[in-house]
Amino acid sequence: MSSKRVTITDVAREAGVSIKTVSNVINKGGSMRPETRARVEETIRRLGYRINVSARAMKAGRTGLIGLGLNCFDQPFMPYFADSIIAAARERGYGVITDTYPANGIEGVVEETYRLGADGWIFFVGCTLAGGGTVLRQPYPVVAVGDYDVDDEATGGLVDRVTMPNREAMQALTGRLLDDGCRSIAVFGARLPGGSDAASTAERDRLLANGDGTTIQRVQGYVQAFRERGLEPDWRYLDSPSAWTRAGGSQAVRMLFASGLPMPDAIMCLNDASALGAIVELQRRGLRVPQDVRVTGFDNVPESDFSTPGLTTVDPDVTDYARHAVDMLIERIEGLDAPARTYITDYNVIVRGSALA
Repeated sequence: MSSKRVTITDVAREAGVSIKTVSNVINKGGSMRPETRARVEETIRRLGYRINVSARAMKAGRTGLIGLGLNCFDQPFMPYFADSIIAAARERGYGVITDTYPANGIEGVVEETYRLGADGWIFFVGCTLAGGGTVLRQPYPVVAVGDYDVDDEATGGLVDRVTMPNREAMQALTGRLLDDGCRSIAVFGARLPGGSDAASTAERDRLLANGDGTTIQRVQGYVQAFRERGLEPDWRYLDSPSAWTRAGGSQAVRMLFASGLPMPDAIMCLNDASALGAIVELQRRGLRVPQDVRVTGFDNVPESDFSTPGLTTVDPDVTDYARHAVDMLIERIEGLDAPARTYITDYNVIVRGSALA
């Protein structure tokens, strides 16, 4: 077998078409009969033709690739989000390179981005960034997704952001539980100081007023729902570990049992993964969901429709979230020079059997 690289000329000759026709098929463009397109695609597969990304980049100034940087794949939201990014990029004719951060965050993956050849990167920001996000100031276009603040001055004013309506969505869901008669509502994934002593109250209020990121924003919405009804949360029920995985949700249930507190009317988990783990652990301990305790999540990952019972959750429209991140990045790649933009998705409360049925 020859080791000679198959070229676009070889494909055109074998398929009996012009080089331009092959190029149109590769780039999913042009006008031709369906049978011609199918014949060229079959020839590409049979000959094992591969696009020379380096040559394309030298000629066009772009590779047609988007980078996606994530902090982990240990809970269902991340693969769901990654799939949504890939689908949105494919619609625009782009491929996706995915990389995950090491323990030291985005800084630990930046050197790799220079070697991977993507035209721009979408970074999931899962923690507070040092220096307001100076790491996002790169020679390529960047879109930051997530719920942590990014400082325009630190990033050069060109890093677009896509985020979710965390406060509003959590406020709406909590409000529905309160209006449905729930009064004691635990939150899994939020370890805030409990009790009524002055030190705990002051520290809690400081965190709620000045905290950054997903956890604080969702707890803020929870608290707002209580207070707009003239109620106050029982802070003892906001003392669980960082329960953002199935195992974390299960552990939080075990800690709740060990605490000696009465079982709350409802358990609100800050994401779907922990809610799915919590449901399983509650059922292991003989409790019925929702008859004995209601459970809710956040994200509406595909698995939430297949738990027993189905999970009531917030749908922040991850498809829209991903599509805007891709579109904003491609606009930058293709030359947009405008001030940084922020897009916030909409949300819906999805009612299934675990609560509000």
